[in-house]
Amino acid sequence: MKKTVLTLVLGALILGMASCVESSKKYKALQAERDSLAVVASSATTDYENSLKTLNEIEEALNTIREAENIIMMENQEGNTNYAVAQIEAIDRTIQQNKTKIAELEQQLAESGSKSKQLNATITRLKNELDEKDTYINNLRDELNASQEQVAQLTVQVEDLNKNVEDLNENINNLNAQSAEQQVTINLQDAALNTVYYIVAPIETLENLGLAEAGGLFTRTRAATDINKNAMISADKRQLSVIPLNTKKATILTNHPESSYQLTKGDDNMLSLEIVNPDAFWNISNYLIISIK
Repeated sequence: MKKTVLTLVLGALILGMASCVESSKKYKALQAERDSLAVVASSATTDYENSLKTLNEIEEALNTIREAENIIMMENQEGNTNYAVAQIEAIDRTIQQNKTKIAELEQQLAESGSKSKQLNATITRLKNELDEKDTYINNLRDELNASQEQVAQLTVQVEDLNKNVEDLNENINNLNAQSAEQQVTINLQDAALNTVYYIVAPIETLENLGLAEAGGLFTRTRAATDINKNAMISADKRQLSVIPLNTKKATILTNHPESSYQLTKGDDNMLSLEIVNPDAFWNISNYLIISIK
């Protein structure tokens, strides 16, 4: 019985002491510190995870930049500089955006008091790589700009050359036209110089045409002094070698060296005039008048 009462008393004392501890200021302060540490730990964990997420995003951006660099090189080699320039501008924007992300991350870590060597090393590596990409892209932009300027200059030169070619072609066409006109003139002059006129007809016809003058008692019939060539046949003396007379008797009224021609008879005894030396034959006159019976 005494043991039971003692147990009850001790229990009451323990409960009373516990109640006093829980209601004391020191206990409440310790409990608040514990809760604060839990919040800080949770916040640190969240900050660390966010930092890792940001670093992963930057890594992915760098992978994208590396792939884009290969595309730029291929497009530039194929001459598609406009597309390459557009890609460069897109990469530049990506680089600047991720530089901003790193700056914000560094500020957050500084404010949180984080001293993680691994995080700092990763951040330093990514910053260096972004700086390298920035320099590379700027150099590539300068090279493309220079290439575009060269292409523009070459385009102007090609246009100038094409204009020169057009001018030369026009000059050649003009010269060809002039040459053709000159050739026509030469041909006309040549034809005029080599054109001769002849007629084969009875004496009465020749007199009626005014191409022959009747002779007197002591003179023979001769060619008229003023000859009307419109009544005669024209020919090229270079091609005129034989003139059929279709008669057995003929008299040449115009003056021609006897050695420059001959009258020949055919199988039908009809005469033909054969010009054996055209230059000598036509040297005295370009007119040939033959009287036939």
